[in-house]
Amino acid sequence: MIAINVSTAADNNNENDEDLQKALAMSMDDQKEIDTKSDHPNKVDDATAEPQVKKPSYLPLPEEPKGDRNLLCMVGVRLPDGRRIRRNFLRTDPVQLLWSFCSLELKEDSNRPFRLSQAIPGASKTLDFNVISTFEESGLANSMISVTWE
Repeated sequence: MIAINVSTAADNNNENDEDLQKALAMSMDDQKEIDTKSDHPNKVDDATAEPQVKKPSYLPLPEEPKGDRNLLCMVGVRLPDGRRIRRNFLRTDPVQLLWSFCSLELKEDSNRPFRLSQAIPGASKTLDFNVISTFEESGLANSMISVTWE
């Protein structure tokens, strides 16, 4: 009687294993069908897809300040197309506003990544968007900045 119970338990385990194997095989077949469907409307062919460039998010640019010259600084910018522009900022404004200003001036190329650098005698200093400082703290007050494409 014990042997019968043992063989019955073994038979049940074999049946469970067979059921499990069948279920796995069916799920694998279902996955293959999903992968091979070519009429999926949202599927994009990687070879012909254009790379999507995510537009960086910059701080909103406030209206250009006017008033006491002791509170303001003027920053000049040389754009990649050769144009030179300038704008007043408050000395206490974050330097991230410079990226906002340049992005607006670049218009249709504003999605293109760009780099800002400050010409220092004998060198060039690349500015980092992630550094949090003001125009006065950073030494950018009343300076000239160059925009170059990355």
